[in-house]
Amino acid sequence: MAEEVDIEVDLRRWILQLYRALDRADHYQLLGVDRAADKKSIKRAYFDLAAKLHPDKYFRKKLGSFKVRMETVFGRITLAQDTLTNADKRAEYDAYVEEQRRSRGIEELLADAMAEVKRAEEIAEREARAADSNPSQPAMKAPSSGAPEAPKPSTIEVSAAARRDALARRLLGGRAPSRPSQPPVRPSSNPSNPSTPSTPSTANAMDALRRRYEDRKSLARAAQARKYLAAGEEALAKGDAVSAANAFRVASSLLPQDEQMQKRASETQDRADQLLADTYLKQAVYEEKMGQWPEASRSWQRVCKGRPKDAKARDRAANAMVKAGGDLHEAARLAQEAIAMAPDHTAYRVTLANVYLAAGLALNARRELETAAQRAPHDDTIQAMLKRVARA
Repeated sequence: MAEEVDIEVDLRRWILQLYRALDRADHYQLLGVDRAADKKSIKRAYFDLAAKLHPDKYFRKKLGSFKVRMETVFGRITLAQDTLTNADKRAEYDAYVEEQRRSRGIEELLADAMAEVKRAEEIAEREARAADSNPSQPAMKAPSSGAPEAPKPSTIEVSAAARRDALARRLLGGRAPSRPSQPPVRPSSNPSNPSTPSTPSTANAMDALRRRYEDRKSLARAAQARKYLAAGEEALAKGDAVSAANAFRVASSLLPQDEQMQKRASETQDRADQLLADTYLKQAVYEEKMGQWPEASRSWQRVCKGRPKDAKARDRAANAMVKAGGDLHEAARLAQEAIAMAPDHTAYRVTLANVYLAAGLALNARRELETAAQRAPHDDTIQAMLKRVARA
């Protein structure tokens, strides 16, 4: 905004807002029209925007870095107008946007699973605490042999030692912990309170209390896991693999030692990943067709994640990354995986050769092309690339 250009401040701010929205705005949002807008409304919206952004309007004016931004935005609104005013292109684009919406929805649901795990664990914790403070079986009263009773609550704060004694009586059936007539001062079992001695009976009682609490916590976690297990089975019966995957994921987190639960969670997660991969596949095909290589690169990589044995997806991801000027190291890895899965598919070796050429590794590219030429000696594309590499 501080750049010295021949553009009014308000217009600069508006251009920056449009430019920053390009990655997340669809054609309708960019033009500012409803999804049901007719052809006439779309054209009107386009011309209103173009009147502010067309390069001819700023001939011989100082635009600075805004020149590139305005050209980029103008190109996008032109593409939006061309797409939405053509019935066939608009139908294809609407299907593409719908797949984007589906994939975002699936990812959001899958991301919610971790928050749901935390909520389930908090519920189990609360239930265990409630059960511990209100046991179903009350502690036995002290026998009439003269054993001292637990101290009654008063407005005076009960000492730590008295509280431990009370807990000991509760766990030992009302009996007071045995003490010598003149107890020696022992080192504290509580480093944070060195002035408080601890007797063996009291320590045993505290250990028993902790074990009981952990047992009740385990029971509460198991009860929560059963609820999510039932929810997962219900979601599967309805064909909702994503909700099922989330439910089983929560259940398996609550019972990490249950092998059957872990297996069930893994199986449903694979189904959800496959569903997500299917939506990204449709997006990737459209993005390739439109020459949107950065977007195609990201979509193909998401397909690879959900389809670990799909050689074609890896080849297309590597190809898109080269065209987008992306991570060539990652592109080479994906292309190599495709070749390992399908060694006789010469097109995959051509893709890897293109990756090497983009990285300036002509010798590596030549080696891949020569291997491909041995398998497909009459392939004109391979022969042409070999000649180009030889001249390099």
